[in-house]
Amino acid sequence: MQRQRPMKIAVIGGGKRCRAFLEMMDARRFPRLQAQIVAVADPDDSAEGIRLARTMGIQTTADYRDFYEIPDLDLVIELTGNEELLEDFLSHYPAKVRVLEAAISRLFGDIIRFQEEYLFRERQLELIEGIADSIFSSIRDRVLIMQPDRKILDANDAFLEWTGMGKDDVIGAFCHQITHRTLTPCSHNGLHCPLDECLQTGGTGHAIHEHYDRNQAVRYCEITTVPLKNRKGSVELVLEILRDITDELEQKLEQKTRALKRDLARLIHEDKMIALGKLVASAVHEINNPLSGIHALARLMRKQLEQGLSPEDVEQFKYYLSLIDTESARCSAIVGNLLSFSRQQKLEKRLFRLNQVVDRVVLLSKHKMQLQQIDLVLDLQEDLPEIEGDPGQIQQCLINLIFNAMEAMPDGGRLTIRTAHDETRGEVRLEVEDTGVGIPQEMMSQIFEPFFSTKSQDKGVGLGLSVVYGIVKEHRGTIYVKSRVGEGARFIVRFPCRQESRGEQGRS
Repeated sequence: MQRQRPMKIAVIGGGKRCRAFLEMMDARRFPRLQAQIVAVADPDDSAEGIRLARTMGIQTTADYRDFYEIPDLDLVIELTGNEELLEDFLSHYPAKVRVLEAAISRLFGDIIRFQEEYLFRERQLELIEGIADSIFSSIRDRVLIMQPDRKILDANDAFLEWTGMGKDDVIGAFCHQITHRTLTPCSHNGLHCPLDECLQTGGTGHAIHEHYDRNQAVRYCEITTVPLKNRKGSVELVLEILRDITDELEQKLEQKTRALKRDLARLIHEDKMIALGKLVASAVHEINNPLSGIHALARLMRKQLEQGLSPEDVEQFKYYLSLIDTESARCSAIVGNLLSFSRQQKLEKRLFRLNQVVDRVVLLSKHKMQLQQIDLVLDLQEDLPEIEGDPGQIQQCLINLIFNAMEAMPDGGRLTIRTAHDETRGEVRLEVEDTGVGIPQEMMSQIFEPFFSTKSQDKGVGLGLSVVYGIVKEHRGTIYVKSRVGEGARFIVRFPCRQESRGEQGRS
């Protein structure tokens, strides 16, 4: 069979429609149309279609009547929309040449216009996709695009760099396999899944999870999931945005820790003032007795001096002076301890011995014990190793424990203070035991809470044991209590020894 020759087509009008038609024919948009454009006519030599036809090697002319001379011309298409021009051409064209009439020509023109709009929208879509790809790749937060079944469809460069993986490793895997290094979803491990929340509510989901980075280090990530819906409102894809907030959390934790330390320092100082008031009331009585003795001895010595001294009086004077020296030294020590205890100082850790702190506290509170008919028993182990901390705060801690014990024995009793070295644990142990009313079992879990107290309001506000707890924790120690109602209570405090304390600092 002889092959059919291509249809020869000439175009009247070299404007935008002509250019679009030429592009469509060149791109073979009509694959079943065996045709070629052989000529384009337009009086404007600079029209878009004329310029394109010239570059494509197609004959161009300013007068459409030149088409009559083209041999074997099969079809003429008019794209100007000028019906008078079309009628003029029809009145002179040879009968063998077919011409698309006005209505068909306009229809063909509309097809070309629709094609132009389609190409324009296609270019717009390509531009938008390019912008989206650029933003997706360059955004600093880690971003995943996932299916509702948790399978990853795409991941941006920030996520790939953070995990140390390539796209081939991530795409097609489930999100929990990449971020949590587990084969089961978050919800199966007791975690809140933001993707499930997104699917259930149709809105954004939010959660904070522990994820693994490229170095297998655990990082805290804030996760936000955004649903991408189709026209029917169904969620087709989910956009997951991950932001590493580990450094931010650590900074906030550090700020919170500093604030708690400031609050603890304030509470310690307030509690110290309460304890100081109690000590002063006791110390005034204790200082008054030696001062009265000193005053009486001074009057006696003056009277004897006025009467004249005998050899026996000189020896007696030496004895009186010795008593004055002893009693005044005791008064000076009591006042010095009170002044030292009342000073507001920063936490300054240094090495000290616990027994020395116990001795100072006993000197301050012994007279008050005697007034309440409380027997003091000291069981202090000698040669205790040094501990590291603030001796002033440990002193306040011990005073609070002693005052609590004394208030638990309003009718007298026995107060025992013990110190010991636990070589197995590497700790120094301090015990304060009383024979008072004891602590009910249901209150044992509350005694270290701030402002919790079983006393009346005139005896305290419930800060004593909470301050003790804060001081002990600040010194990396532990405190616990054993008690039965009617059998008294025993508070046990443990502090790390010097070697253990430094070892822990080296590990922190």
